[in-house]
Amino acid sequence: MSLTPNKTKAIWLVRAGKYGEQEQLALENNIVTIGWNKLGNISDLQNKEELIELFELTYPNEKPKALVNKASQVWRFKNEIEIGDLVVLPLKQEPVIAVGKIISKYKFIDNLGTVIRHARTVEWITKDMPRNNLNQDLLYSLGAFMTVCRIQRNDAETRIPAAIQSFLDKASSSSNITLRKTGEETIDDKIETVDLETLGKDQIRSFISQQFAGHRLQDLVAAIFEVEGYATVVSPPGKDGGVDILAGKGMLGLEEPRICVQVKATSTPSGIDVVNSLLGVVASHGASYGLIVSMGGFTQDARKKAREQFFKVRLWDSNDLINATLRNYTKLSDEIQASLPLKQVWMLVDEDE
Repeated sequence: MSLTPNKTKAIWLVRAGKYGEQEQLALENNIVTIGWNKLGNISDLQNKEELIELFELTYPNEKPKALVNKASQVWRFKNEIEIGDLVVLPLKQEPVIAVGKIISKYKFIDNLGTVIRHARTVEWITKDMPRNNLNQDLLYSLGAFMTVCRIQRNDAETRIPAAIQSFLDKASSSSNITLRKTGEETIDDKIETVDLETLGKDQIRSFISQQFAGHRLQDLVAAIFEVEGYATVVSPPGKDGGVDILAGKGMLGLEEPRICVQVKATSTPSGIDVVNSLLGVVASHGASYGLIVSMGGFTQDARKKAREQFFKVRLWDSNDLINATLRNYTKLSDEIQASLPLKQVWMLVDEDE
């Protein structure tokens, strides 16, 4: 889909569940959705005051300030997002961002199970743009705990479309999109609470991409395998025959499981061809399993193929790599820790978020 505009556009952040539980249904059915399903069909509500009253009746234990805030988000989803606006869905279950164009008004649906009721139809532009295609300040804007808010800070309405166009390789690095401007105060102007865990991972992801660029990323992956009890052989730079790391249990690496690892340090998603290639390498090496580590994540076709080959191949995106690094960090070599200086911080969880 081209981003060539035919009208002015705004950009909205719309999440799909606190833990991403609505993400796949949203992507597969070309919709964006929100929670608060107990409200029922809100199509006939005429103003925000009616919605707030409905919230008070439906969620009587909500704190007054939180109730107004949430009602405002639902009202924006129903009435203020316009057809033609862009919507950004940062996925919780993968370190990627889906972006689509709104093509319908609000609708109440009951044919997708019990988790989706409120929806807007979208035409997806991309479902798998890696998060590291956006700069850190834009990722901060996407880190709000809110379910629905307009994204405007840091010239986001120009820079996000430009980043999408760059990712799609269909236009220049600057966007021609003219965006809708209003004098109205937006929810985004009031954002104070952000998802610090996600933002922390974004910073680590960016740092790993810089400090472990190219062949050096293999050293980090191999170091993780070694502290988990594997002997490893890392291929030298250059042609690697389709495998970057050979890992096997035991002192000599001859015990099961024996794993062939392919490491992709680029920011573009790895496709089904990479999965098929690794499956061939696993067979030719007599290995037990294959693992692909891709900083740019994976296309939907690649993930589907990996699910079909569940007992032969696994995929690690940048989130998986970060989690494995954090799990083993204190056991990694001094050299790795010096290249990736991290500190653990504990904080209280706000149960209302």
